[in-house]
Amino acid sequence: MKKNVARFVAVTAICFAVAGISSLQAGKKGIPAPPPPVLCGCACPDGSIVVTHAPSADQCEAVCATACDQTM
Repeated sequence: MKKNVARFVAVTAICFAVAGISSLQAGKKGIPAPPPPVLCGCACPDGSIVVTHAPSADQCEAVCATACDQTM
């Protein structure tokens, strides 16, 4: 039981530390930090594989289409 409480306290402290550091970094610029880009793996029609970034997971298909067009 004591181990579970200690783990909970440790995880909570780490979460607060990460949130505090993130807010300090975002506060310097006066704007919130953007979400991290999504890594998309694209299988192109010509058989090649391209790895690219997209702003969100919903946009992977469009980004892959553009990336595959540029590899030909």
